[in-house]
Amino acid sequence: MRYFLLLFVLFVCNSHSKAQNALSSTNKKALEAYQKGLKALQERNIEMAFNEFEEAIEKDNLFAEPYFHLAKLYEQSRQFGNAILNYEKAVNTQEKSSVTEIASQQVGQLYLKKGDYPKALVYLEKGLPAVAVSNQKRYFARLESCKFALKSLENPLKITPVELPKTVNRFDSQYFPVLSADRETLIFTGQQDKDENLYQSVFKDSTWSVPVSISDKINTLENEGTASISADGRTLVFTSCGGRRGFGSCDLFIAYKEGNDWSAPQNLGTNINSGEWESQPSLSADGRTLYFVSDRRGSIGKRDIWVSQLDSTNTWTKAINLGNTINTVEDDLSPFIHANGKTLFFSSEGHVGMGGLDLFFAENQQGKWSTPENLGFPLNTHEDQVALFISSDSKKAYYSLERNQDDKIRRAKIVEITLPESLHAKFKPTFFLKGVVTDAQTKQKISANIELVSLKEKEKIGLFTADNQTGIYTFVLTAGNEYAIFVNKKGYFFKSINVDLSQQIGTDKILNISLEPIQKNAKEILNNIFFDTGKWELQPASMIELDKLTLLLNENKGLPIEVSGHTDDVGKDAENLILSQKRAKSVRDYLVQKGINPAMVKSEGYGKTKPLLPNTSAENRKLNRRIEIKFL
Repeated sequence: MRYFLLLFVLFVCNSHSKAQNALSSTNKKALEAYQKGLKALQERNIEMAFNEFEEAIEKDNLFAEPYFHLAKLYEQSRQFGNAILNYEKAVNTQEKSSVTEIASQQVGQLYLKKGDYPKALVYLEKGLPAVAVSNQKRYFARLESCKFALKSLENPLKITPVELPKTVNRFDSQYFPVLSADRETLIFTGQQDKDENLYQSVFKDSTWSVPVSISDKINTLENEGTASISADGRTLVFTSCGGRRGFGSCDLFIAYKEGNDWSAPQNLGTNINSGEWESQPSLSADGRTLYFVSDRRGSIGKRDIWVSQLDSTNTWTKAINLGNTINTVEDDLSPFIHANGKTLFFSSEGHVGMGGLDLFFAENQQGKWSTPENLGFPLNTHEDQVALFISSDSKKAYYSLERNQDDKIRRAKIVEITLPESLHAKFKPTFFLKGVVTDAQTKQKISANIELVSLKEKEKIGLFTADNQTGIYTFVLTAGNEYAIFVNKKGYFFKSINVDLSQQIGTDKILNISLEPIQKNAKEILNNIFFDTGKWELQPASMIELDKLTLLLNENKGLPIEVSGHTDDVGKDAENLILSQKRAKSVRDYLVQKGINPAMVKSEGYGKTKPLLPNTSAENRKLNRRIEIKFL
């Protein structure tokens, strides 16, 4: 007796039904058994259908049609080896039968899933004449996937997956890894006894610590997983299925870290969650853009990638579909937005690939996504690939790899690879800037808002905060731009920092920041005021900082200021003095033009007489050329 654990789907194809008069056998007993088999299928008597088709083949072993139906039964019961064997007999027993082309299509798809691309291509091409018009686009995509896979196998990426230590890979399965921008905190989903929870491991002394539950406020007796964190590791979005009040089968929740404690998670609300399934979130580095997966109404395919942003009131906007450049009629999953904010990695079975779910990436170019590019073999294989994470410096990648264990159960373990240069060069790396914000007078650690402004686009591209308890901040900068960074806190003079990466790739930096309370004699350098060499006219990029200064002065109208100009020691002393005076006056004139009381602003030029550092290097001279503001 044979028993099949399957949900039966009636599969008698229209093309076959129309061809009943062209069966490939004339043997009466074989035909009789075959007809009984078809009747059993209609009555959903799988056992009888199987026996009758075998009887038909026993009476005529060149009878193609019963081979075809046996193959379908084997395929539905996931006995793919037997399915392939019978499909091939359906194709090859006769030069041409009513099922030759449809069986070719089916066996070609199975070979594609198996990763046997040469055979898949042969059979899929043989099945072309019978492809229905409605299925042509999907079918041609399979053919393209075969050709792409064969080409990819000839040019494999040089990667070597290395399992993270057993201290991390200690659960039944572990997957969906994410790291903080400084690459010191790893958060992943661990499954133990069918229960999913979020775990955290810290990289210290060149090794990963034993994972611990991320928080008792986040993990419950139900399932939590597929999380994403902001660059500073202080905003967490995760999936919760059951155990919390929500809108659908799985919802997205958000929690915030202050000091060492996480807040109680909050449902992200109806602008993001629906009555359907939401999961697999990915936060941008500043925590203000959220990508995720949903199968809600309005999806292009089965499951699509959606996006929402925090608006000026810190409210998440209504999620929108990412569009048909990224999403397909098939599943599109596991989005990951790189720390550079421009490169989106995701998994899809709708784009041309190696078969099944493949990993792709696309670039956001002036608000539009580029055509997704397959990451290639062996990152992608005939098996499903999901949930890739690329480190902020774009040097390492982390993902889950399923492998058979001694008990033959497939378990997912987190692996690390070094990205090959051919892949690494395709998207912009970032580097992190981190440190502690303190009060310059009391040395106490304080919270502050940190604005990241692109001087190229002259717009704010990131907003971060320093921790209220520890004063720690972390954010990322992307190569190919020049940045103005402003550290702000009410009652303090803002700190101005300039980082120019327009011509070079940066390095990770630790930069502790002291903020001066606004009071008499407090002074600060404006590092984002720009002049051409030997000139005193303000460059347009200077207006961003001067407008911030204008706002600060309007909030502190009772304190007069001095604008002072300084030069290095290159050139004649008298000319340097005049240049410094004119530059200081240009700043004063701008402030007055913006409405600052001229009686409250004076300007002075000191030439080379007050250097910050000895004029012994190009870097020191650059720092000595400056504009300072002092409260009088």
